[in-house]
Amino acid sequence: MPRAKKNKEAGEVFKKLLKEKEFSQYKLEQVTGLDKSVISKIATGQTANPTPTTLEKIADALQIELGELTRIFAQSTVQSQHSATNIEPQESVSEIPISNNSDFVGREEAIAHLNMLIEKCNTKAIGIYGKGGIGKTTLAYHYFETQKLEYLELQVGMEAQYMTSVKSWVKDQLRYQFKEEPQQDFMGTLEQLKRNLQNKPVGILIDNLETALDENGKFKKDHIDYLELFVRVLNAPNIKSITLITSRERLNEAKLSFVEAYQLPELDESAWRKFLSRFNINVNSPAMSAIHKSYGGNALCMKVLREPIQTKYNGDLEAYWQDNKEFLLKGNIKDLVASQFDRIQDNNIDTYNLLCRLGLYTYQKIPYIPIIGLLCLLWDIEEGKKRHIIDSLEQSYLLEFRKERVENISDSWQDIPDLHFPPAQGWIFHLEQLQNKVKILVFQPAGYSLHKFIWEEANSRLNLSNQSIDYLLLSLKEQVDKLLKSSERSQSFLNFAYQKQQNLFCNFPYKQACIRSTYIELAIEIFGNLADGIDTFELENAGASNFMDMHSSIELDISFEIVQDINHILTFLYCLEEKSTFWEVSSTNDLSEIDFALEILPGIKRLLTHKLEINPELHKGLHYIQSLLPDNVEKIGFFRNCLRVYKPELVPISRKIPILSLKEVKDICECGSQLRENIEEFEEWFKINGQEWLYKIAEVMSNLPRINIVADWQLSEQEKQQLRQYYDANRLLVDCLNSASDEVRSHIEDTLLLPIAEIEKRPFKN
Repeated sequence: MPRAKKNKEAGEVFKKLLKEKEFSQYKLEQVTGLDKSVISKIATGQTANPTPTTLEKIADALQIELGELTRIFAQSTVQSQHSATNIEPQESVSEIPISNNSDFVGREEAIAHLNMLIEKCNTKAIGIYGKGGIGKTTLAYHYFETQKLEYLELQVGMEAQYMTSVKSWVKDQLRYQFKEEPQQDFMGTLEQLKRNLQNKPVGILIDNLETALDENGKFKKDHIDYLELFVRVLNAPNIKSITLITSRERLNEAKLSFVEAYQLPELDESAWRKFLSRFNINVNSPAMSAIHKSYGGNALCMKVLREPIQTKYNGDLEAYWQDNKEFLLKGNIKDLVASQFDRIQDNNIDTYNLLCRLGLYTYQKIPYIPIIGLLCLLWDIEEGKKRHIIDSLEQSYLLEFRKERVENISDSWQDIPDLHFPPAQGWIFHLEQLQNKVKILVFQPAGYSLHKFIWEEANSRLNLSNQSIDYLLLSLKEQVDKLLKSSERSQSFLNFAYQKQQNLFCNFPYKQACIRSTYIELAIEIFGNLADGIDTFELENAGASNFMDMHSSIELDISFEIVQDINHILTFLYCLEEKSTFWEVSSTNDLSEIDFALEILPGIKRLLTHKLEINPELHKGLHYIQSLLPDNVEKIGFFRNCLRVYKPELVPISRKIPILSLKEVKDICECGSQLRENIEEFEEWFKINGQEWLYKIAEVMSNLPRINIVADWQLSEQEKQQLRQYYDANRLLVDCLNSASDEVRSHIEDTLLLPIAEIEKRPFKN
């Protein structure tokens, strides 16, 4: 191979090494003290035979073995006997490197998008944006390679003190790439570069541009020369160059509107699978999706994780994840994330504080944070600046925004067994409303989020700050409470919910904020889960029953204790409807209608004791229904209940509802002949009168007076929107409470969703 070409190859390997070590040529010059012409000649392939002293200085700066660096240039020092006569002429622009195919996966759409912008839109400059490690630079290299396009490379540098000077870079390109002596003035050199770029298609890569930008995406005053390069050269009408710019932050210069923006998406899971499987890693593990989601599809994370999974865990992805899922930040990944946090901290402390405070949220039950959640975190910022700070953080690509969307459910969703509910009977559960609520569940609201490995750094820095978590949560609570402070009507509604909570739920077994939450949910017509976050309702046993009783108590506007008896009746009535979701319980356990009917009676009797607290019509109807029954029914029910309590072994263990059927009672020897006769008489009565009796109960229960909070309060759309924001903010606050001390958690839970007047009566006492 001719020496000139070997020199070029060595130079390209050397430049790749600089990129891996995050060193620009300028930074290397500063650290080693070597003349910039020496570094430039090595990198551009004009020489691949550095002196031992030069090699030693470079190895020390890059912190690599001297032998490793020597091997890069070794092949170029072995000259054939014909080398002197066969030297190829030096080309004006460096050759492109050969990409490592194993490192480049899943970017077909990105390449196609770049082609579309360049070929169909005649775009000359494209900004490739995204968080660190997502693969911006790799994409740019690969694009130039696939287009077989030679390119110039401007490494801006990762740190401000080592930034590449545009003036020096332009002169170097003229001197070493185009073999021209640069003029003395900067504008003259820009004209020289522009003329050279008119001769042939050339790629230009400007890497890590964010270092030159301020918090607003504009060039810093010290680096305004970059703006001149863009305007005077890269957008000139006759040049044939294509410029790709990589940046972690969005370029926002009005004069650079010609730069098309392309936000590079994260690698999808299939790309991760394809990459890792090349290294004999078992990607058919349940952990594959979890690890991809936690790292947000980040390309650098994918490459970093490959080595320990492959070598330390023999390709066992599941074993690696089980050992490491609680600590995502390590090695190069931690350094990558930390550098992004440090840059934001240096440029804009308010944006940095917001980023760290987002570490309060857990993103478990609430994966996407509505805008109100971010605004409330900025309690120490004046209102006019809050949106700007959020926009600034979003432009760093650490904070991600997802638009509102609705899942595509077919019109035949009612035919899906898991989503099917029978038509409402008018006297139980309002199933038509429940059907609508099932549809609502597929709606995904807009919101912001941090990927888990970003959140881990935010949470870590938050805990290391000089402000305690308790202080932050109390500050957040105060800000949330202020959302409705100026609205008299909203405060009246909160007071209404508070008064109802006191009057109707004195013996409610869960936290009082649950009731207040449910009133708000009904008012803004959502199928919410704030109550679930305040105090978990188990979806079995007494938890689900109490949850339904709470909703019924609000709808019927009666005390929790009374509604328990009403729902006791309704539940067993519902089991008699063959199309009901409870019918399977009755039929599979061989429980007859007469057995369920006997379960209704205790509820009727208890309700009649609340004569002064229930509707007179309801009391009259229930009393009439009870009078229709034979006199011996109460004795039958009492004996059966005694058997169920004192001899539970008689109840078949297969039954979900522990009912001892009358048929089984008759077969028990302790029953006695008289009780057996009474049961048989009741069975005969029920054959004749049972169905009519049950329908009379259904009719009475269907006439229960109900309230409609939405109709009664007639809240305007604006008031509903304010309540919704208030609800969402409280929901996020509840999501943070596991990090609070017991004292702060208790105080916040006790004062959640209260009117301001009541909150002021309950100041936190440390």
